[in-house]
Amino acid sequence: MKKLCISLLLLSTSSYVIANEYTPTQTPKISGFYVGAGFGSFGYSEEDSWGYSNNKIEAKADGNTAKVYLGYQFNKIVGIEGTYTNYGKVKAKVDGYSMEPTSISLAANLGYTFDNGIRPFGLVGMSNLDLKQNKEYLSDDNGAAFKFGFGVEYTPVSLKGVQLRAAYEMDMYAVDYIDVQNGFTTETNLYALDSLYIGASYKF
Repeated sequence: MKKLCISLLLLSTSSYVIANEYTPTQTPKISGFYVGAGFGSFGYSEEDSWGYSNNKIEAKADGNTAKVYLGYQFNKIVGIEGTYTNYGKVKAKVDGYSMEPTSISLAANLGYTFDNGIRPFGLVGMSNLDLKQNKEYLSDDNGAAFKFGFGVEYTPVSLKGVQLRAAYEMDMYAVDYIDVQNGFTTETNLYALDSLYIGASYKF
């Protein structure tokens, strides 16, 4: 009986040690700095067609979105994230008008990291837009925008810090368009730049 008890004690101790050794690899990495990149589609929408006099301009997205993002996740719920986005090109069918917008944003990343590594999340924050127009039809080529988005991340335990992401993000802004022919600013419209993308990051 004494030998059996000693054997059970040793077995229990060994099991405890092995469990402790492997516990860190059983759950995803939670807090830390991360940096990543993404690629996806580009969408552009406007509240109304615009332009000058009776020559209305209706612009359409052309190309794909590329982005670089970095941030810090404090716990399973809260993080903060900065993103640089190159949206692609917006072209109009008339007058050769185009723009190639980019944005730099700072947003709160709010979600929940489950033990299996899946994390649904939402983004809300502000962006600084640079529209890069080839012709100055919009009065503000640079300005602030409201940033929001949502998506899901997956952190495979076996990859130790690698995060895979699928997400949708939008920059929404309001700006006056210019009546070039008459030389004065007319009405204010709402515009939106959005992207549906996949990305990968590494958490340190």
